[in-house]
Amino acid sequence: MPTYVHGGDIQTYIDRYGAAPLDLSANINPFGIPEVVCAAMHRAVDDCTQYPDPFCRAARRAIGAREGVNPDFLYCGNGAADVLDRLAAVLKPRKVLLTAPTFAEYERTLSGTEICVHYLRETDGFALKERIFEDISPDFDAVYLCNPNNPTGRTAEPSLMRELVRKCAENGIILVVDECFNDFLLDADRHTLKDLLESCPSLIILRAYTKMYAVPGIRFGWCMTADTALIEALYRAGQPWNVSVPAQACAVAAANAQDWAIETAKRIAEERTFLSDGLAAHGLQVFPGEANFLLFRSNDTKLHEKLAAKGVMIRNCSNYRGLSEGYYRVAVKTREASEQLLRVLNP
Repeated sequence: MPTYVHGGDIQTYIDRYGAAPLDLSANINPFGIPEVVCAAMHRAVDDCTQYPDPFCRAARRAIGAREGVNPDFLYCGNGAADVLDRLAAVLKPRKVLLTAPTFAEYERTLSGTEICVHYLRETDGFALKERIFEDISPDFDAVYLCNPNNPTGRTAEPSLMRELVRKCAENGIILVVDECFNDFLLDADRHTLKDLLESCPSLIILRAYTKMYAVPGIRFGWCMTADTALIEALYRAGQPWNVSVPAQACAVAAANAQDWAIETAKRIAEERTFLSDGLAAHGLQVFPGEANFLLFRSNDTKLHEKLAAKGVMIRNCSNYRGLSEGYYRVAVKTREASEQLLRVLNP
């Protein structure tokens, strides 16, 4: 059996402890799946006698309308991880710049690629700063960034990100920006780069409905780019029916449920403040975050094991580049969930 490291690995926990935990390791919307999305997926079951649309046309139209992006600029996949795998297969970059700490899937998909790392500084609260421009050069084929970043929850200043788009284009570098947690921001429109797509074909933006609409079991994600030749290559990089009928129905319904995202972002912001204050009151070093999770540091390097024994699962971040033992990520969920965590933190 693999060693337990992934957030949301409930079965491994149950196998060990005999019961399901309060799962604060996976950053899923605690308010569940919107009723309209559930209904759409249920209705889609009757259509499962047919193959799914290999081009996800209805989903791309719905997402394009919501995002104000040409549907021809969209490629849909079996979750964002599927899109990342296909991007790596198509782009075949020789040398890539990654930040650290960040989402480990980027590095996994880039096996065989020369990886260079720009380390984010704890003294900056793990925020991306202008010094990244010192690392940008024509030597790189691609730069991968996560904004808001996982596991830190930090966003980069919009002016910095826009300058980075310009610098990468100037140096012939493909810029992949993961905006999968953008919907959880109160000022999401300020941070997205989607308005630069048409003017910068070397920009690729990654998105998913997994976290906001609480559908990790459905698997639906997409990328946006004005490089339509790249999109054609993504279709050829794997099997054609990679997005199921229920997943496509889910995407259409979610795209038309923008109010759900807006209200969730407001509620999560309130709960994030409560949880951050509570963790700090327990003597933990909490890093400023803007998404639906928080990164914190504890002097207790076995804290995740102690909490697991008390029925609460958090994400041990010691396996992230740029972090070490004692760093943890916790999802921002309901007030009741946060209170339960804070109670079990007591000796």
